[in-house]
Amino acid sequence: MDKVVLVTGASGFIGSHLVKRCLRDGYTVKALVRKGNACISSLRSSRVEVIEGDVRDAASVDRAVKGCNIVLHAAALTSDWGPMKDFLDINVGGTRSVCASSLKHGVERLVHISSYECYDHHSLERIDENTPYAPRNASYADTKIASTNEVWEAAQKGLSVSVVYPVWVYGPNDRTLFPLLADGIRKHQMFYWSRNARMSLVYIDNLVDLIMLAANSPAAANKGFLACDGEDITFEQVCGRIAEGIGSRAPSLYLPFGFVRALAGLMERAYTLAGSPTRPLITRQAVDVLASRAFVDCSSARQLLGWKSLVKQDDGISRTLKWLMSVPTSKWKVK
Repeated sequence: MDKVVLVTGASGFIGSHLVKRCLRDGYTVKALVRKGNACISSLRSSRVEVIEGDVRDAASVDRAVKGCNIVLHAAALTSDWGPMKDFLDINVGGTRSVCASSLKHGVERLVHISSYECYDHHSLERIDENTPYAPRNASYADTKIASTNEVWEAAQKGLSVSVVYPVWVYGPNDRTLFPLLADGIRKHQMFYWSRNARMSLVYIDNLVDLIMLAANSPAAANKGFLACDGEDITFEQVCGRIAEGIGSRAPSLYLPFGFVRALAGLMERAYTLAGSPTRPLITRQAVDVLASRAFVDCSSARQLLGWKSLVKQDDGISRTLKWLMSVPTSKWKVK
């Protein structure tokens, strides 16, 4: 295969898996990575052409995109805490530069990794790709909406794009979901604020399968695809599996949603006033996303692209917990 693929965010969870998949499939792989990142030497030893630069720097992005057939845009600030300027510069400005360079250099397909946070999954009973986006004064969700709109605008200018909206992505090496929950459970700091909230999950290998289909299928041109494995599980059940896996007691305390969300707001204000770089124990964004109720309809990806979730949920959770137990507990909470 003689096609050249650029992966932005190659040092991140999704991006690193995309690099491995593209190498396995025989692509020539380029990666845009910030200067000094610890993953650079291993990428180069894997025959990846590393462009050291920042997605916030249009010149760096342009150097990376030049000569590529496919761009997989996974770079993003994925957090519920941090300065709004960082979210705007990375998520929105970075995507704008990727789109501009992709148009300039005639990229055959840009796949943008968006998020189901674009949708109001907290209050709606069901969402699909036709559900309107729902800005809600939340740094991550609102800038993912804005970044995705940048991609749709580029499509109107002639760029062939595909947008993938993952739900909660999990698997070995993730530093966001299972490790943070496990840390809270281990320290007996975890509690609930919504009974039987739906936990929509997609295993990393299944997501990568969909992204590669979106990159190569003519049917994916200028379309969006929600990515969810579609197996029902609640937040309580996820915490129960994690507690069992780490040999801890499962959380049992329930507090009212309104009280917890108000408490999260107070904690955010206190941490902001203190200038804390670390996130509070809970944030309003985390409270909302972990009280989801919507059924995520991902039938579009299955019908149009033939996507299948080959790794089943029980196996995916077992693999993730096995990896988690190989990581020192002191390194579970990194955000």
